[in-house]
Amino acid sequence: MKTTIEDVIDPAGWLPWRGDFALKTLYYAEHLNVGPGSNQARRVKWPGIKRLSPEEALLYTGGRFLVGDSWIPQTQVPYTANM
Repeated sequence: MKTTIEDVIDPAGWLPWRGDFALKTLYYAEHLNVGPGSNQARRVKWPGIKRLSPEEALLYTGGRFLVGDSWIPQTQVPYTANM
């Protein structure tokens, strides 16, 4: 989310494992990525690849998804709780 994806990443984004393993159950989500590797129009067309709305993306922020406010600040790692 909100990441610069450089051209070292193929815009297809992902490669299948073997055959169709996990394609029916995978969940990959993106929100507001930028850069040459972020072109979602060229992503693989698997059913589990999602473009998140701003509201959906908030569910995956460090503050919410990791309950990060309760433990990350004490590690002194740079951290933003929300978008």
